[in-house]
Amino acid sequence: MKEIKNICCIGAGYVGGPTMAVIALKNPNIKVNIVDINAQRIADWNHEDLDKLPIYEPGLAEVVGQTRGKNLFFSTDVVQGIKDADMIFISVNTPTKTYGKGKGQAADLKYIELCARQIAEVAVNDKIVVEKSTLPVRTAEALKDILSNSESKF
Repeated sequence: MKEIKNICCIGAGYVGGPTMAVIALKNPNIKVNIVDINAQRIADWNHEDLDKLPIYEPGLAEVVGQTRGKNLFFSTDVVQGIKDADMIFISVNTPTKTYGKGKGQAADLKYIELCARQIAEVAVNDKIVVEKSTLPVRTAEALKDILSNSESKF
């Protein structure tokens, strides 16, 4: 098995940000990139004043302060994050569906599926893909189908 040297997390929210900060702290030899299309959220994670982080968890500011710029990085460049990664965590929003079957009850997987399609589109070699969101059973199977049935380059 290939050694993991570079992790990308798509999603800089309440799950991705703190989880990746701790992974960076505990694995100083692994580069951890957190990417998100929300430029303001990324700017907040990169703010020099750690009290301005977009998420509060006890001890999080200290962890980010120890790792950011060393082996923890925040960026809006999702494509480059995917290309560079050995392992990709998908930690995007899974709101309740507002349409169709399951409206008002089921998780809307559109963001998860969009991430899988983007990974398949831009990845040029094999990646380990991890779902790190609150998701229904069998979501991994749907991700596998998207990743294995797309016309990817890997």
